[in-house]
Order: sequence, then C-alpha cells, then structure tokens
Amino acid sequence: MCPVPATPSPTCGRFAAPRSVAGVPQLSWTTRPDDDAVAEILSLLEAAAAADGVDPVSEPVLLRLRHGRPGQHLLARDGAGTLVGFADLDVRHGRATAELTVLPGHRGRGIAGALVDALAQRAGADMWAWAHGEHPAAVRLAERAGMRRARELWQMRRSLADPVPSRLLPEGLSLRAFVPGQDETAVVELNNRAFAGHPEQSGWEVADLALREGEPWFDPAGFLLAVGDVDRLHGFHWTKVHPGPPPAGEIYVLAVGPDAQSGGLGAALAAAGLQHLRQRGLGEALLYTEADNAAAIRMYRKLGFARHHIDVEFLR
Repeated sequence: MCPVPATPSPTCGRFAAPRSVAGVPQLSWTTRPDDDAVAEILSLLEAAAAADGVDPVSEPVLLRLRHGRPGQHLLARDGAGTLVGFADLDVRHGRATAELTVLPGHRGRGIAGALVDALAQRAGADMWAWAHGEHPAAVRLAERAGMRRARELWQMRRSLADPVPSRLLPEGLSLRAFVPGQDETAVVELNNRAFAGHPEQSGWEVADLALREGEPWFDPAGFLLAVGDVDRLHGFHWTKVHPGPPPAGEIYVLAVGPDAQSGGLGAALAAAGLQHLRQRGLGEALLYTEADNAAAIRMYRKLGFARHHIDVEFLR
C-alpha cells in the first residue's frame, strides 16, 4: 500500500498529494489490498449502499476485490485509522473511470473532494466518474470538480407477476443452456463482436467469464444460447438472480451477433430469459441499458419495462 506522496515515488507511481483536508490524515493507493483491508472496504461499501439505496460501485470493482485481482484502489483513513473513504480507478479499455464513496457519518468533511483530487491527478488528461443512482451529492461533487454529464445508464424494471409476452425465435434457431467448459470461447467471441467499442462490455477474455462462473449466483440453466446449424452461436441471454431481499432477476447480458440483429432474435431471447426468471418464482426483473439506445429501450418497453433510476457518468 502506497501513501500518497508529496513528490513522485519510484515504487508507488507518479502522482502528487491531494490538498490537505481536515479529518483525512492519509490517502493511500493499493493494487492488492490484504484480506483485512478487503473486509473493511466491503463493509464500507455495504454501509454506503444501505444509506443511499444504490450500490456505490459497479460489479467489476467488487469482483477485483473479492477475487484478489489487481486494481487501482484509493483508501482514505481518519486519525484513528478507520477507513472512511474508498475509490477505484479503472484504466482498462483506454479510459480512466472512477467510482468512489464515503462512509456515512463522515460525509460533508471534504473526504470525497480529496478522493476526487487524487483520482484526477492519477488519471491524467481525461477522467470519467460515475454517480450511481444520480445521487445528488455525487452530482454536486462532479460539477464542482468541473466535470460534465457525458453518459446516462438506465436501470429499467418490470414486475414478473404479469405474463411475459411470447416472442418466436427466428427460423432455424433453437435455445439451449450454456455448458461450462464447452461454450466459453464462443460466448466471449460473440460478446466482443456484439459490444465492440463498449466501455465496459467489450474486450472480454475467457477469464472474465470464468470468474463469474465461480460466483454464487451463477446458474447455467439461466444462461440461454441461441444456436443454429452445427451449434453455431447467434446470440445469448445471460440472466442473474440477486438474492435481495427481495430477490430479483436481471437481464445480465443480452447479446446478438452483428449478422443476426434484424430478425427479432433480441426480443425472443429477452422474453425467454424473463420466462425463465418468472418460472423461478421471482417477483421482479431489472436490466441496464444506455439512455441513447432507442432501439433497446423500445424493445424493453414492449416487454413491460419502465425506467427505475439513472446512473450518470461524468467526464472531465
């Protein structure tokens, strides 16, 4: 773990100290926090989620923490050594993306501003930052830092108490469940073609899929593949169940190959996955989609979804 230095450090990387903030005696970067630090971070994130009603960081951050994968994590501790702030800087996909939160009860003391300063110094020219749930304090913080609203991600939801509209698969295609140890390469290849250039979903490797196969929620029966001749993959609908309470299903990844995007396969896959979640007895389904993806929003509205909340990404 590297304390934020006043001058560049040959061992900890090149970044300068943030402004001095009362109550925040030390900011430190770490790429692989030890087990005790991970437990502290996860506890802080749970407290923030309970207070704000929305998760403060995205799933990839949690996966890196829980599975010991390297990342760029910034910790803020008070004079007693208590972890009072956490930030993550993701520099994959050719962009620097920040997520951060402050422990409830320690907010309004300049901790978030100090985290933003340190993140910006490390990110360099451009930095993206999430305000999950469009939290008012996060929006104000971004605006004070001179950032502009650049992207919106909608979370949409629908009740599963109501019947799911049926949609026919295009002729020549059938559905089957994902087979672990067999389908990873084909799924990753199609995912990367379907989401080429996407800031989070592109550039996957088999290891990214395998990591999620090890998660407690993973269920191959809810990972539906649309296949054609010689078992060629044309699209897939990967569902996820959140334990709650109350439990809810998610359209986790819905992908259609570029050569199969005009025949109704996306709607058919979406409907089939929703039927699967409904048959499991779940009461609600959710999904995330880009606010400017008019075609996707139109399809999901026809399936009964409505906007629930917005995650906003700011750019400096």
